[in-house]
Amino acid sequence: MKKFNLSKIQNILGSMNIDGWLLYDFRGSNELALNILDIPPTSHLTRRFYYFIPRSGVPVKVVNGIEAGNLDHLPGDRKTYANHESLTSYLTDIVKGKKIAMEYSYLNAIPYVSKVDAGTIEQIKSLGAEIVSSADLITLFDAVWSEAQFEENRPVADALTEIVYKAFGYIKKQLLDNKILTEHLVQQFIMNEFAERQYFTDHPPIIGVNENSANPHYSPTEDKSKKIHIGDFVLIDLWAKLNKDDAVWSDITWTGYVGEEIPEKYVKIFNIVADARDAAFNFIQSGLKSGRKVRGFEGDDAARNVIVNAGYGEYFIHRTGHSITTALHGTGAHLDNFETRDERLILPSTSFSIEPGIYLPGDFGVRSEIDCYVTKDNKLIATGGESQKEVYPILS
Repeated sequence: MKKFNLSKIQNILGSMNIDGWLLYDFRGSNELALNILDIPPTSHLTRRFYYFIPRSGVPVKVVNGIEAGNLDHLPGDRKTYANHESLTSYLTDIVKGKKIAMEYSYLNAIPYVSKVDAGTIEQIKSLGAEIVSSADLITLFDAVWSEAQFEENRPVADALTEIVYKAFGYIKKQLLDNKILTEHLVQQFIMNEFAERQYFTDHPPIIGVNENSANPHYSPTEDKSKKIHIGDFVLIDLWAKLNKDDAVWSDITWTGYVGEEIPEKYVKIFNIVADARDAAFNFIQSGLKSGRKVRGFEGDDAARNVIVNAGYGEYFIHRTGHSITTALHGTGAHLDNFETRDERLILPSTSFSIEPGIYLPGDFGVRSEIDCYVTKDNKLIATGGESQKEVYPILS
């Protein structure tokens, strides 16, 4: 799928009052630039290139003579350099006196965006340019859903909740029929559900029982898989999308107990996590409704404060949520003031997860994950089926 769109980028630059976007790469170091410029990651790139998109007018390609044709598929005037003096001369003509966006984040606050090395940043600044982060520009260009993507995603989001219920039903039937059941078998049950619906996933779902649920990225295999018994705690995290390049993802996490009455220790932790999830949602929703700019780190704070105040802050060991696009972890704002400080704006027509968790090593872990979407008129909605309200009693 071709992604580059000059008029769209120039419209965004105008709306953000930025003079231009300088996309730079050396030996595949900037996958964000390669993605935006429709350059396959397998391309033979051994020399530096720069592609300057002005707020208006014709772009400029600065390429090495050895690889002069690498940007020929893009519009613009070509400047071919051989030595560093000619490179410096071309770049000075392009950037001097301008406010330039690059893949940079002050103090590396958002490492997902910091793809340009410090030396290159210093180089461009020394030529008389002011450099700003391209983070929100990338969000507007690459993380915004189309109406068609949103409409295509809705049945997938609903189906994931349906599949969770079916997986819980499968667990119940297998155990009541006295059949051997493992995490891997539940995982394969869900993969079969995906196959029947012709959904795509990049990795099988997480099925974590008891202490394995306290490992956020645990995943069973056929050779490494815990048996499931009555009285066990089960976490299911699944993600999928339509099997097409421009499809966007859905990603949810539920928890269940293999019994009828939920033990208090599970109820207590689940309620804290669910309250944190809802606190983040309500904070973002009210902020957008009031017209205030809301940034990713603020959503993380809203959820994390609930867990910290409940005394479990040290057991919440990851960010609260991630951007969702055609990539599962997309290029928009993450809800994160823990692993990073994500100051990117939460913008209309973008999507993200809210998934706080409490993980008690050697015992169990609870994560409750929903997907959210900001409409064009800046309203926050949860996509998919209902949010989980309690630990699911699998044998009830």
